[in-house]
Amino acid sequence: MKNYYGLLIVLCLSYTATGQVKFVIESLPETTPADDSIYLTGTFNDWNTTDPKCLLQKQPNGQLSVEMTFDEAVVEYKFTRGNWLKVETGSQNQYIPNRILINRRQTETIPIHIQNWQDLGGARSFEYLSFYYFAIAFLSLSIFIFSFRIFKKDFIRRQTFSIVHGVYFFVYLGAVAYYIVNPIWQTYLLILSQSLIFAWGANIQLVISVIEKRDIGHFSWSCYAPVTFATIIAVLRLINVDILAFLAIPAVGFIPWGELLMIGVGAMIALFILVQIIGELNWNEPNRPHFISQIILASHLICLCFVFVSLGAGALGFQDYRLIEFKWFLVLFSIPVWVLVIGLWHDSQLFKEKSHVYVIENANEMLSNLRELMESQKVYQDAELNINRLAELLGTKTHILSKLLNEHYEQNFRDFVNSYRVKEFINQAHTGKLQKLTFLGLAHEVGFNSKSTFNLAFKKITNKSPREYFK
Repeated sequence: MKNYYGLLIVLCLSYTATGQVKFVIESLPETTPADDSIYLTGTFNDWNTTDPKCLLQKQPNGQLSVEMTFDEAVVEYKFTRGNWLKVETGSQNQYIPNRILINRRQTETIPIHIQNWQDLGGARSFEYLSFYYFAIAFLSLSIFIFSFRIFKKDFIRRQTFSIVHGVYFFVYLGAVAYYIVNPIWQTYLLILSQSLIFAWGANIQLVISVIEKRDIGHFSWSCYAPVTFATIIAVLRLINVDILAFLAIPAVGFIPWGELLMIGVGAMIALFILVQIIGELNWNEPNRPHFISQIILASHLICLCFVFVSLGAGALGFQDYRLIEFKWFLVLFSIPVWVLVIGLWHDSQLFKEKSHVYVIENANEMLSNLRELMESQKVYQDAELNINRLAELLGTKTHILSKLLNEHYEQNFRDFVNSYRVKEFINQAHTGKLQKLTFLGLAHEVGFNSKSTFNLAFKKITNKSPREYFK
């Protein structure tokens, strides 16, 4: 009977010493080479640093993990990048004791944080382009804020302009963060950024519509449906939904299914919209697209070519193909931001709606009445005459009178009235009035109310001062 009890105890110990454990790396040193493989090694495999069964595989959300089944009750282990010269170390690159696992019979997940690698010693290169990315994010934020001033009354254009540059702001702020966080979080950012590619085409269409002052009413917000769907897929990848595990598997060459589908499909949608925009614009003189639109379209076309060339390189087996990680792509992609900033710097009215054009129907009659007032009644001799008073005498509104003067005399109200006053001054002077009056006295008689105003108006019209003119 005792033998049966002993056998039962052995069976129970054997059962409790068997369990499935999943190791998940949640953070890596920033210096970890992207192409290096990471292995689990320990007492369970005689400390073999290149055991293929212990190779960590990439999950849908970019984390590295491996599932193991141990027979031992206590397991000691470490992580390496293929040999003992590349073993994990502490934050100061110091030796760390073996990790210990007390094996249990239930399945469990162990989060792993690797602080350093022995061969790298904590060295970290600094990416100076992150300063440039930060500058682009700042410019995008500035344009985003400035759009509320540009389109004070045009809610639709204000909304669309802010959406476009809001996307730019988050893209380049994410690019700055990419060079700060550890490689696992870099993978998270890459997955999220791939979903933003689906907003590419819609953003191009919106910004061109604003620049060309086209009717945005025909724009369908359903163009943002793909980016919404892609964002949902990205979130599901980040929480490791099993059905999306295939996205981490290479599809063609070195390109995983995730990048091939997200980047490839998103770029194809952007290309389709870009070609559609180019076909809709009028390229004939004199109504060809604004030069800013032309530069933006050309730069985005170059960026799309870069996307497809990068995907082709990955399919052919080039390991350094990665589009989003390739820093110079974001430099090309920032060209439209600079173009818009320079355009706004030179002309703050660039994107404002043109004022309503109206035609003065009785212009000839008004011009005849205006000449009557100025030449026969000589209303300009009234020093208190202003545009409101003259419009009242003419029986019209101020803005109509101003438009009449601009279109038919190419003068504003002040120059128009002063031209009559100077002409009258010269006529009166030739009749001998200057022998009885001073320049200022005669100037007051023709309607000027100050010496400085008279001198400026006289020189502007005759290119000479009064004394030079009558000398």
